[in-house]
Amino acid sequence: MSLLGRIRGAVPRRVLLLIVGGVLTLALVAVLVPLLVLDEDDAEACRQAPVSARAQARDPERAAKALDPGPGITRTGPLKRLLHTTGAPLCEGADGTELAGRALVAATTGRTADDQHKPARPHTERAARVAHAAVLLLSEGRKQYLPDFPLGLNPYLAQMFAAYIQDTSRSVAYGAPHDWQHPTATDEEAEFGDGSGNWATPFPHGHDVHVAFPEYERAQKVVRRVAASPRAFAMLYDAERARFAWYLERLTDDAQEPGDKPKDGVLSTEMELGASATLVAELMAARTFAVKEGLAPPLAQFDRAVLRHTRGLYHPADHQVRSRPSAATLAQRRPDASAGSGKRAVQRLMDGRVQLFAVFDAWARERGVPPGRAERLRIRMDTRYANSLNLP
Repeated sequence: MSLLGRIRGAVPRRVLLLIVGGVLTLALVAVLVPLLVLDEDDAEACRQAPVSARAQARDPERAAKALDPGPGITRTGPLKRLLHTTGAPLCEGADGTELAGRALVAATTGRTADDQHKPARPHTERAARVAHAAVLLLSEGRKQYLPDFPLGLNPYLAQMFAAYIQDTSRSVAYGAPHDWQHPTATDEEAEFGDGSGNWATPFPHGHDVHVAFPEYERAQKVVRRVAASPRAFAMLYDAERARFAWYLERLTDDAQEPGDKPKDGVLSTEMELGASATLVAELMAARTFAVKEGLAPPLAQFDRAVLRHTRGLYHPADHQVRSRPSAATLAQRRPDASAGSGKRAVQRLMDGRVQLFAVFDAWARERGVPPGRAERLRIRMDTRYANSLNLP
């Protein structure tokens, strides 16, 4: 008699059915549980932006009020929930990174993402605090060189940084003064006590509120991640080159900031031009790193995409300009020339040294800047560029 026959003979039919049923149940559980776990993991792999983000994206004042972390940056819960900086990250797409990004842009710039072409106004304390807190939260990551927030946020973060390009440039290059412990500073608060200048901006508008981004390494990390997107890269590159032209055209024919004493030389100018060189080099280095890490398309494809997205080239006026617009408007400056098309245009645009020094040299010739002074400034820029070209 077979083994199965012996079992049938020794075990009552009812008991046998219970045993077989139990075995089948265990087998079914063994198959289904892993599938259920996988489904649960997939569901938790990313999350959509909160429903409240829809109203915030349409109403900048409401967004700034809702996301404001407070003067001490102690109420970051709403911003954490918007950006999902803890737990499962934001999902890419319309209901995830796009929605959260649009709410962040509204809160930090005072304009909706669709209204970025409209004239900017000086930022409010609330808006600047949200920008500060966003960088603080997004810079916290496991990676040494780049944080790991979703790349879909990049174009929106680029809009935010561009709206604060003076503060972004300063923060990436130097950071805020060590004795400044606040997330923001007004034009008046940033004035040096001895009347020798302003640490937040070289040409105060009088009504601006600036972001003192937390620890300049944090701003660097977030900007580097943002630059992995060609469109975001173009926004930041345009904004900094516009700021560079804005700054140069307001200097005297001796390449000094108005009001600087002759004995001071060009220290203030060296600092500002050095900041431009630093940010441009950081963008170039971040782009190369992103391509190497597989976060961005191949370099040639990336560069062609930047050319498609750029607004154009920026040149300072051939005379000293004395107006002092709000720093919030710098990125809205209209380009002075097209960037061109074709392979050669790509090469010119994506050579940061060419973009900086071609503009600087033409300005120095037109304004009759003493050759020795121009050379000193050139060396300062080149040194800062070289030192910033490679990620640490």
